[in-house]
Amino acid sequence: MTDYAPIAGRLSALAEADPQNEVCGFVVAGARGDLEVIPVRNVAGEGGRLFEADPAAHLALSRRLRREGGRIAAVFHSHVDGPARLSAVDLAGAVLGNGPALPGVDQIVAALESGKIKEIRVFAWTGSTFAAVAEL
Repeated sequence: MTDYAPIAGRLSALAEADPQNEVCGFVVAGARGDLEVIPVRNVAGEGGRLFEADPAAHLALSRRLRREGGRIAAVFHSHVDGPARLSAVDLAGAVLGNGPALPGVDQIVAALESGKIKEIRVFAWTGSTFAAVAEL
C-alpha cells in the first residue's frame, strides 16, 4: 500500500483553500516512487456537493505519464462539511461493472468541517468494493 502521509499537508491546503467546493485531482507516483499531487478543475455542475475531475486534464496527465513514467496512484476529492467516506455517488463514479473504474488506483477523501480539515481517509479496492485502509 502506498504511504500517502507525506502529501496530507498538500491535500489539506488544497481543500481548505476552496472550502465551498469539492476540490479534486490525482496523486501521481513518479518513476522513482515520489508522490506528486495534481489538482484539476472540478467540472461537476454542483461543485459544492459533487466532484468530477476534468476529463481533459485526466487525459493530459495520462499522456504525460506514458512519456515520463509513473502512474496515477490515487484520485482525491474533498467533502464540504461531510465525512471522509465515499458516498454512493462517489462509489458510482469509482466503480465500473464489478471492478474499479481505474484499476490499482486508490480513492482519497478529505473531509472539511467549517472550512478546516477534519480527517483524510484512503480507500483501496478489496475485490468487491472500496474500503478504508488508512487515515492521514
